[in-house]
Amino acid sequence: MQDHVEVLRKARENFVRKRRAMAEQMVPTGAAGSHFAPNFAEIQAAIEAIDRAIADETALPDGYAPADGPSIELATVDGAAVDRDYDPA
Repeated sequence: MQDHVEVLRKARENFVRKRRAMAEQMVPTGAAGSHFAPNFAEIQAAIEAIDRAIADETALPDGYAPADGPSIELATVDGAAVDRDYDPA
């Protein structure tokens, strides 16, 4: 379990760095804040989702969903891993 939480924490750190960098770009007078707003909101939503996943992982009992169990095959879309069976509709 701790390995899964650590991976999530590292992913969260990456998103926090992205959020901070984007915020820096939004500070100067005349910056296109409205241009950055949708991406900023998406990054913040990802951070909040990771926070929920960390809370979930820490609440799971030891041995839950072992690594040698059935796996999900992931594909990539724009360089990001996605579940091949995911249907957003």
